[in-house]
Amino acid sequence: MTTMCLKRAGLFHDRGVPSAVVTFDANPELETIRTKLVETGRHHAEVPLLNLHDFYAVHFLTHAKGQAKPRTRTPEWVETARTRRSSDGSLFHVDYRIPGNDTDTLREYHRADGTVYLIDSTLPSDEKTLGTPRALQLVAHDGYVAATYSSTSRLYRRFLTDLVNQTHADVVVDSKYAAGFLWSWKHPDAVKFVNFHSTHVAAGQNLLTGKLSTAHQKIIQNRDAWDGIAFLTESQRKAFVQRFCEASNTFVLSNPVDGPQTLPTFGDREPGTVLHVGRFTPGKNIGEVLEIIAKVAEARIPVHLDLVGDGNQRQSLEATVRELGAENLVTFPGHVDDVGHRLDRARVLLMCSKFEGQSLAILEAQAHGCVPVAYDVDFGPRDMIEDQRNGFLVPFGDQDAAVRAVTRLLSDDALCESMSIQGFHDSTKNRSDVIFGRWMEALDNARMNSSSRVALAAASVRLAGIKFDPNGDIELEVGVDTGAAQLTRLWLESRQRGIPDSYGYEIEPHTVEDGLVHFRLPADLRTQQPDGDALDLSIVLSIGSVTRAIRLGANPLLQTTPYLTVYGNLSLK
Repeated sequence: MTTMCLKRAGLFHDRGVPSAVVTFDANPELETIRTKLVETGRHHAEVPLLNLHDFYAVHFLTHAKGQAKPRTRTPEWVETARTRRSSDGSLFHVDYRIPGNDTDTLREYHRADGTVYLIDSTLPSDEKTLGTPRALQLVAHDGYVAATYSSTSRLYRRFLTDLVNQTHADVVVDSKYAAGFLWSWKHPDAVKFVNFHSTHVAAGQNLLTGKLSTAHQKIIQNRDAWDGIAFLTESQRKAFVQRFCEASNTFVLSNPVDGPQTLPTFGDREPGTVLHVGRFTPGKNIGEVLEIIAKVAEARIPVHLDLVGDGNQRQSLEATVRELGAENLVTFPGHVDDVGHRLDRARVLLMCSKFEGQSLAILEAQAHGCVPVAYDVDFGPRDMIEDQRNGFLVPFGDQDAAVRAVTRLLSDDALCESMSIQGFHDSTKNRSDVIFGRWMEALDNARMNSSSRVALAAASVRLAGIKFDPNGDIELEVGVDTGAAQLTRLWLESRQRGIPDSYGYEIEPHTVEDGLVHFRLPADLRTQQPDGDALDLSIVLSIGSVTRAIRLGANPLLQTTPYLTVYGNLSLK
């Protein structure tokens, strides 16, 4: 995620669109980190790294009329720690505590000249206050409080507003943590996007019905607050809209990957060489990669695996290699700076991940003509690999199928070369120039539709009544409030729950009066959509090409729910 965030900023900059990377954390090593990122080529030297603390340490705020100075520390406060900036050794912050008190804390952040620009404290303000409320006070250069916030998220939103006020920039949020408090941030001059780098459900859950990922919950619950929700692959976007309904603020924007301009010569590839590139984490399932390589060798196919990368599973993976007796088959190069060169020389990239957002390793492999073999998991592999055309997609956990795929590629030069050529050509759709154009198109589209999207986001619907007709039809009365917005169209959509490729059954209203819209659900609706667990109903609103789907529900304060028994009798739950 960080790599792509940095690369996108450089991508925009090199094509004439000024960009910056924004961070919020209080990190005294920030300048050292930035220098290292630039030296290793991960961050563009001309792209600013804008940090909240750097910003308020140099931008002199003015205090509002009537603001006072911060409360003076009483003598019982004792200094416990001092932290200095790595860049120049200047004092960054000082921590204070009261001996014997583990609740109250106070930290003062200092400018390079020694004056305080921010005070972060958790203190009881008076006897009537319960608990220990937090206060973050921005301090002007004259020592008076310029603004006070009760949480870091409020301060972070203020910082973003100050930045946009100065630069008129659009905002792209990569961090799930930041998106959790920036969904409510808005600025009249900015378009706001959030990037989905991983799945919307918890690990192992069904995409259509499973528990939502904790980190994504606020994004999903407030999905209409974003001008754009960007997914790395179409299958990821499709899974999202199949669960939450189609919306015009969703986009597919792949990570940019640039390989060599010409395909490396196939004859220069090292026979038998297989790569795995990635972090050594449980999700990468590298143990199965090792088992597959061992089985390929058992079939007397010359093979050697380079595990490029590192992580907390390295020791256990080294132990697995010893258990398999595969010490001569596997090398651990660690983190390397020549991944592109290795991909130019290898025949096969082998990936056995349990899940992927969009595998950079697969993108980069195809861009260098290295043929990928990957388990078919959500989401990335099936969007990049067309089975037996530019690589092999293997059912998850089917080691024998993976062994056959790797064996074919290592023993059949003509097959491997043809897939190498095809993957290289297919990779051009993810080159930087193409992805930059897609980003510009998406941002322009979001800006053009911003007013309509905001109007639809403010709309509300509620179930006002249900009537059962003698012929078996169901009459729904729905209250719709769109404020001053003039809708182009409104309809009810019935969608089968739990069916991946379920398409909505649209029902037009038959009566609209006084804010109440009436729909008639035919008696045979359930038999017309027979495959799902249940039918979910949503009201879809549109203004021109902009749509918003709102799941139809009753008053959340409803304490009883009517239902019909199998004999058609009315009961309440």
